[in-house]
Amino acid sequence: MKLKNYTALTTGALYLSEFDAIMPILQSNESHKELTRELKENRFLGIKTESARKRIISDLRRRIKFAPVDFWDFYFAGSPLQKQLSLFFLLLIAYPVAMDLQLEVVVSKWKKLEKKINFFDLEMRLNELASSVSEVGGWSERTKKNVTTNFLKSLKEANLLVNGELTKPGFQPDEFWNYFITIGESWFLEACLLSKQ
Repeated sequence: MKLKNYTALTTGALYLSEFDAIMPILQSNESHKELTRELKENRFLGIKTESARKRIISDLRRRIKFAPVDFWDFYFAGSPLQKQLSLFFLLLIAYPVAMDLQLEVVVSKWKKLEKKINFFDLEMRLNELASSVSEVGGWSERTKKNVTTNFLKSLKEANLLVNGELTKPGFQPDEFWNYFITIGESWFLEACLLSKQ
């Protein structure tokens, strides 16, 4: 699968508490303007330094840009686990490198009935990508380490990696999964390890 724009996932994992904190911004008609205001005024995030807020808000903006039209209504109506899985979906579509790691490493291992995944598995895939994707080829070892660390953290936060083992998410009603099918993103079910083994 050829994906475009391999931006490094270096600043965080799912940002559950941050997205929940900025709910009023996400529900406004001027979220871009309100995020700029949040950068200066720190009304919702509670992040002490402006430089840290700038990094996080930049990452939040990237993900918000990729959110389907009714995504935030769906997200805020969900249970805590549904929110985590929804933010994992957003991470995958906003960061092609995360999508690649999930589909080419995690799902591949799952289909082979291999439940263990570690830093080395992901690092090997990044090295493969470095030979064929110029953006990844230009990453430093530190950047690759950050990408791998944040990706593993996102798997844990989405409850797809528990005690070092891949696992299916806890039971979710059909309505939850149907949302992704309805918006044309049925691949996400396989990404959540719901494919038949």
